[in-house]
Amino acid sequence: MEIQTFRILIVEDQTMFRTFLAEWLSSQKRFVLAGSAGSAEAALEIVESSRPDIVMADLQLPGMDGLQFARAARQLRPHLRALVLSSLTDPLTLTRVRESGVEGYIEKDATIEQLTVAINTIADGNRFFSKSFIETLTREGTRSQSVGKILSRREQEVLAHVLVGKTSKEIGDIIGLSPRTVEFHRANVMAKLGASSFADLVASARQRGLA
Repeated sequence: MEIQTFRILIVEDQTMFRTFLAEWLSSQKRFVLAGSAGSAEAALEIVESSRPDIVMADLQLPGMDGLQFARAARQLRPHLRALVLSSLTDPLTLTRVRESGVEGYIEKDATIEQLTVAINTIADGNRFFSKSFIETLTREGTRSQSVGKILSRREQEVLAHVLVGKTSKEIGDIIGLSPRTVEFHRANVMAKLGASSFADLVASARQRGLA
């Protein structure tokens, strides 16, 4: 019986990790490497030319991030499925991942066995989210002050970038907004979290397990 194969596109800005993923895929009978790229912008060109079935994308890419890339790639190829890889495990980031509609999420420090299960699960038409992903969002959902109940999706996105020290201009470049609009969202975030300074914002985020 012939094995159905799936074309995989790897989007990862760290050259060593990207090479590792490509070599690992070459040992998997079900998967064929459709291409690899170090940025979302370069990867979108591959989506058009190579027509992959699944993308494995790093969340923290330069410029357009992994979630934005997945959304843009699906405009070119609607049935494309996405597995996001990241070292970020805070509730705010995981909430963004869940709400993005991607099919899977796994931490970069996962084992090869876990990664193999994840990509095969998605190839089979199912979703895969790591155990810690599910546990973190389950805990967050039980909190009366859950961030998802306080901040809009866009405000959560802005907050995630603010907490890692990005300026309004940098955030605007990443998510496609003007610096003035980013400042508007940032002011709303601070007001909703009761913060009057960056230090207050960080403290409030930590209290909710976001930083």
